[in-house]
Amino acid sequence: MRKQVDSRTEFPLTRWSTSPVILGIGVGVLAGPMGLRLVQPQLAEDSALIQSVSEAVLLTCLFCVGLRLRAPFEWAPWRAPLQLASLTTVCAALLSAGAAYLIFGMSLLQSVLLAVILAPTDAVLASDAHAAMESEQELVPFALAGEGAVTSAIVAPIVVLVLTRMGMTGAGAAVLGSLTLTVLWSLAGGAAVGWLAGATASRWLALIDRDRQGDLLEELIVLATGALAYVCALALRADALLAAFAAGLALSHGGRRQMRRKQALGPRVLRFAARAERGATVLLMVLLGSLLGAADFTPRAALYAAVLLILIRPLAVRLGLGRPLVTAAQRRTLELFAARGPAALYCLALVSAHELPAPFGRELRDAVLVVIVVSVISGAVTALTARKPSPGAAV
Repeated sequence: MRKQVDSRTEFPLTRWSTSPVILGIGVGVLAGPMGLRLVQPQLAEDSALIQSVSEAVLLTCLFCVGLRLRAPFEWAPWRAPLQLASLTTVCAALLSAGAAYLIFGMSLLQSVLLAVILAPTDAVLASDAHAAMESEQELVPFALAGEGAVTSAIVAPIVVLVLTRMGMTGAGAAVLGSLTLTVLWSLAGGAAVGWLAGATASRWLALIDRDRQGDLLEELIVLATGALAYVCALALRADALLAAFAAGLALSHGGRRQMRRKQALGPRVLRFAARAERGATVLLMVLLGSLLGAADFTPRAALYAAVLLILIRPLAVRLGLGRPLVTAAQRRTLELFAARGPAALYCLALVSAHELPAPFGRELRDAVLVVIVVSVISGAVTALTARKPSPGAAV
């Protein structure tokens, strides 16, 4: 009888324990103000540096996750991640804003800003459990990875829009309408530029003679594609994060609805992508750990994190996903996973560059950092659970 191999063994070198993420936070705490004081970053004073590091990590993660989301562009496999990234995220943001209004006593716009910052989930911890969609069991990790990538790619322009509505960017109410159009162009332009760069590069990859040319040329083309999408998006004032994700998706699918060849990218490229996104995430966790020395783990921040992860996430998943779409076991896993990561820290640094009112600035910082840390730990446990091979995967 022919053995059936679990699809997660396709790239064994990409397997990793999620403990390095938690270890990265520990290293950051040890090196930061709470430990040896080797580094003492401050969100307000060092916001530009933190924003640059977070953006670099986020770009790397989105591009690499896009490379590895190889399900065909059909409604069936993409329905769950798109519903999670749209309906579930909107429901979670509204409920999170309401919780912030009640727990912290923030104004309506301040509550919305906090909710938008914490809206995107972490695509890397989710994609740690991701494999090719060959069975029903792979729906959950693929949906989580797609949700995290899409929400992380589009959140920055929305944060800027909320800041402008609050009067924090120096723009008056008269330009709010034009800024909304700018945000729409940023998202549409970023997706178009990224897809065009990835589709063009995929044509070059299709011409590679693998018998004569090694994997080095393919790797160089892939890396150049990500850089090209980023630079072009910046030049056109489009969303560079969305451009990076779209470029990765276009490369992984050959730039067309159907792949040009059975395997659009070589295993070596995909292994490199997996290592790059995980290494970048661990690096950001070190930075996060060093920032915890400046955060106050207040009871209100802890309560907000608990409400967000235990009550709001499960309720938002139930509201955003229809029952026929997932089984009860799959829905429970989707409800448990709510890890925040690079996107939330990037948006926090982006907001910290503006002069926020002192009480609100402290509460925003504490709430975001506490939610990220708690959600990363709980997300690591959920990812380990989702990675367990299904009982019938091997004979």
